[in-house]
Amino acid sequence: MFAEIVMGFSQQSDADQRQRKQKELYALTARDREIDRIMSKSYEDSINGKLTDERFARLDRQYTLEQKDIAEKIKTLNAEFDKQTTKAVSADMFLSNVRKYTKAKELSERMLNELIERIEVYHAEKVDGVRIQRLNIHYNCIGQIEIPDAITPSVKANKNNDVAASAP
Repeated sequence: MFAEIVMGFSQQSDADQRQRKQKELYALTARDREIDRIMSKSYEDSINGKLTDERFARLDRQYTLEQKDIAEKIKTLNAEFDKQTTKAVSADMFLSNVRKYTKAKELSERMLNELIERIEVYHAEKVDGVRIQRLNIHYNCIGQIEIPDAITPSVKANKNNDVAASAP
């Protein structure tokens, strides 16, 4: 169940981001081509006397700066695509580690070190007479993921500080 959540989270998140970035990359590339056409037409207009040299120089500066900005954005998007590919490989590595421990009956230090980067523990709060402790778990290779409450185990402590865990 946990592996399915990790895979679903990783795949859905990556697909959404990839689609958004692909649209942005397409729009930037189209704008870059459009600027080339505009500048080509402006140059012809300048040669034919339809556009003053000053106006052409101003347009040239403006469009050159815009194309430089577009080139930087395209470079950034391509780097993000590469990072996303690395992240997918990392998720696969994490799932490989998780699968090694699917039949484990006890949590060992080695398992923690391989699977978890860090755990953030927040102050306990009482809600309706029940002590609630919030945790954020950051997993190696994939970072923090949101696990639905429906499968999150419930851990309760009584007055004697005995702790009981129950799965939904």
